[in-house]
Amino acid sequence: MPTITEKLLLERGRPKSTQLEKIKSLNLSDLSLENADLDSTLLRRLTSLEELDVSGNLLTELPASLPLPALRRLNCANNQLEEVTSLKQFRMLEELSLEDNLYMTISDSYKLMFLLPKLRRLSGKEITSTANHVRFVASEELSRRVSSLWERSFQERLPRSPSAAQARVLGKEFVKAAEMQVKYGASSLSDYTKWRVKMIARELLSSRLGVQCEASSEEEDLSESESGSDVREEAGSEQNRVPAAKRKEISSESSPRKKTCLSAADDITQSAERSPSRCVRFENLSTATDKAGLSPGVKLRESPRKSVQSLRSPRKLAQSQQSPMKAAQSQQSSRKTVQSQQSPSKSIKKAEHSEQNLRKPVAIKESPRKADLPKAAVSQPDSSLDTLRKSPRKRQAKEPAKKGQGEEGEEEQGSRTPRRTSKDPITMKPLHFLQCHSKQNSPDDFSTQLWACAFEPRIDSSGGSRGHSSRTVATCGGESVCIIDCETGSVLNKYKVSGEEFFCLAWSMMTLLTGDGRGHRVSVLAAAGRRGVVKLIHPKASLAYGEFRASRRAVSTLCFSPAQESFLFTGTYDKKIILWDIGGLDCEYKFKVSQLLVLEAASIPLHLRLVPSAPEQHLLAGCEDGLLLFDIQLSKNQLKRSSELEFQFPVYKKEEEENEFRLIDSLSFLSNDIVVSKSAMQGSIYLWSWSKTLASRRKSREVEVEILAELQWSSTELPYISLSTCPGEDYVVCGDEKGDLWTYEVSQCLRAGAKTDKMIPPTQILEWPAPNRKGHGPIAGTSVNSVAMDPELQYLVALTDKNITAVWRRA
Repeated sequence: MPTITEKLLLERGRPKSTQLEKIKSLNLSDLSLENADLDSTLLRRLTSLEELDVSGNLLTELPASLPLPALRRLNCANNQLEEVTSLKQFRMLEELSLEDNLYMTISDSYKLMFLLPKLRRLSGKEITSTANHVRFVASEELSRRVSSLWERSFQERLPRSPSAAQARVLGKEFVKAAEMQVKYGASSLSDYTKWRVKMIARELLSSRLGVQCEASSEEEDLSESESGSDVREEAGSEQNRVPAAKRKEISSESSPRKKTCLSAADDITQSAERSPSRCVRFENLSTATDKAGLSPGVKLRESPRKSVQSLRSPRKLAQSQQSPMKAAQSQQSSRKTVQSQQSPSKSIKKAEHSEQNLRKPVAIKESPRKADLPKAAVSQPDSSLDTLRKSPRKRQAKEPAKKGQGEEGEEEQGSRTPRRTSKDPITMKPLHFLQCHSKQNSPDDFSTQLWACAFEPRIDSSGGSRGHSSRTVATCGGESVCIIDCETGSVLNKYKVSGEEFFCLAWSMMTLLTGDGRGHRVSVLAAAGRRGVVKLIHPKASLAYGEFRASRRAVSTLCFSPAQESFLFTGTYDKKIILWDIGGLDCEYKFKVSQLLVLEAASIPLHLRLVPSAPEQHLLAGCEDGLLLFDIQLSKNQLKRSSELEFQFPVYKKEEEENEFRLIDSLSFLSNDIVVSKSAMQGSIYLWSWSKTLASRRKSREVEVEILAELQWSSTELPYISLSTCPGEDYVVCGDEKGDLWTYEVSQCLRAGAKTDKMIPPTQILEWPAPNRKGHGPIAGTSVNSVAMDPELQYLVALTDKNITAVWRRA
């Protein structure tokens, strides 16, 4: 990257001048600049600067001491900004662009509206009405509520002539109580609300008592709130933090979340230890609804992958849309926190259900492709989880849809559910609710988002793993990866990397060569996330044995090849899919990584699936801008390739002004031929034929998919909710924005063979049990980001936005 010098500034400044003081417009875009490259001493000489463009760099924040008194327009798009409060120094700022900053949230948008009194456009959208509401109406209401809390609960406790020490002690207690008790607006804005309430509470103490509680300056207020080190969410909050279990860790140098691109060499120190699992008990209660948003005007949409984008294209990965079902409740806060600490695993113990109750599912609002649900069933857990009272939402049982015989397969003693007859519906009951990704060991962490889960393949007697699985599942979110025993709810191992934020993981079976030359089959787990570094873990040995950097940007998805056990595909935020050979293993865990193939995806890949009938030839990539097919044959000389085909879905023809339905956020195979996929905001799930689609290919690069069936699903507009399939049982599961699990037994549909135009309702909807933790109240339903089933469908695991891993067991 170029050094920021006076010569460079003069070259890139306008109008052309020999003096920095006369420059009014400066373009520093696409220079790969990092925080340290911005010389405040040099930049503060730009006293006449009105427009600054620093887009396309690697900035996590702007220098705090950068007075640019005339700055009116600032473009910080496509950076890695995590801290917005430093922008408050630009008091004259009118237009600010923050598109494609992965780690921004809607709360950051509201902070900017409050901090910048002249701001009228944010990321290309007019925000004057919303900003005025935030600055005046909302602030006045928060002030009234904070003042009311003081008068109601603290004023009488203050002695007539309090000492400074007494006033400080009471002041600290008041500020803490205000943060926890004063609520206003959508829970997705609770981070902003807490930040603003703390500020107001300290101002009240200063005016009434002359007390400065901890931090009196606005800067310290901002810093504390942004770091999130002391902010703990209540059980029902939509914000996302996490409690953790101390099983196994990769502890890195405690790198704060401000660091974004550390080298592979300095970000990890390996250690592992075991500890017994402690449990946090939850009870089953009905879910609570969220309150209305802070502003009735402009809606700001955000992505679970962290973004601050206002109403822009839903095709941007960093711009997720809000569900209309939640519009009257709250905007889903999707900020992925990157600070997760080890802690004893918090498990919500076994749920002993008296019966499985079924009812007709309630109608889902205004899905463009949705009819009223007919005779599908909703499974409602009704007994207490572990110890407390029953849910009031118990319903009369209804007969669920029937399912026929599944694929053949031998039963595994003690672990496999017997193959059911055509009259036996699948029944799942909640078993455990776990908090094992908590930040700073906090049992109050209900804010860390969990992103991916996968069952460990189990080695059979012949050394293979085909068709078998263990009851062990890997989950990732925040700074940690956990290995969980689904039956006992114990966290067997935990791996932690300080400052990391894990987004994805994948299992493979490999041969470990011992000192005598013999080989043993072992399972290896790969995990990656925000830093772009892939961690290689051998869970049975309690060892993270290696790592390699896949990209300078975040890794969004991982996929091992079933044909070549050491071949690993990585999908990254730089819109590339790379095939790596991670090599074999010996007793000293020496391995060598080599890059074999680079695939240009043109948009961020979200899901990768190798075609079962040709795993060495075809790769499907569900991306933010469509579903692509790549030729991955290594026999060809071309090592950098573009996609061969782009698949077209019927929903594309319904393109709306702000949605083209091209963000493919779910992709899986139900058999060698049947693909299951969905687009964000589609309101349904497609089952389509791989062979028939390929056979219909013409000379065009685009091909229409051959739809076999369409499954009715939630009308939510919230993206990044992934489905899962169980081929052996013809079973499909997808969570929703409320914490419910939509399940489909599609064997009858598949046996029919012919395409059906009728929307197929879910067989059952497993409702969110609303577990209640003592002293915290019920935990309202939240987005289920990912689900996984073992091949025998003995267990079902669901990961949520509230740091809860839900384990269901087949009854």
